[in-house]
Amino acid sequence: MKITKILIILLILKILVQTSFAEEGHGGFWDFFAKIGFNLGGTMPRPMPSSISKVESYSPNLNPAIEAEAIKWLSKKVGVSTGLRFENKGMKSTASVKEYSMNFGDFHGKFKGTVDTEMSFNYLGLPVSAHYALMENCFVYAGAYYAYLINGEFKGVASDGILNGGNGKIEVNREEYNFSNELRNHDAGLSIGMNFFPYNEHLLLSLNFNYGLVSVFSSDFNGIEDDMQNVYGKFSVGYLF
Repeated sequence: MKITKILIILLILKILVQTSFAEEGHGGFWDFFAKIGFNLGGTMPRPMPSSISKVESYSPNLNPAIEAEAIKWLSKKVGVSTGLRFENKGMKSTASVKEYSMNFGDFHGKFKGTVDTEMSFNYLGLPVSAHYALMENCFVYAGAYYAYLINGEFKGVASDGILNGGNGKIEVNREEYNFSNELRNHDAGLSIGMNFFPYNEHLLLSLNFNYGLVSVFSSDFNGIEDDMQNVYGKFSVGYLF
């Protein structure tokens, strides 16, 4: 249902863009941007489950993002946009867990101990947004995005704990896992942001927040108990042509 809602939003905004082509004689003008920036955030369960006792450490990857965007202004205040973006999302984390369901190889049951995770995803994305100009050098936008996973990695280590498999408890010193082959080949979600021209009409600063509404894992995945969603903010610098 979530992915269906996202696709409906994208379709509606796409229709608005196509309509603006037809009305170009009556409407406004086009703006074209190129941006480069980085993502900062995490791939995480929402809400955070009680089985995760504490996040011991968090380290963001170097998550670059490159994008091109075209905005059609329907009036002096309102516009619609679409574009293409290539971006990386990823992080490293260490968490203390209790009664945490894990299932891989011969490792089945409820785990209490430490879980170290590394993840990295490369996406080719299609954002579609509606824009509103707050003032001449600042406008905000909101919309949805769809992204195709080019390649991805999700792996880690369960260690220093006890696994309860239902037939007794087993001490776990170190057990590696790799769920990279279980990743969903797409992502979709909602986004909001702001573009600001601090110095002149060409150089811009951009802040953007993207909230994924689908899990990074396929629907039949049972390696861990939680859906994991991409929740990332992005800072970019860009140029208006």
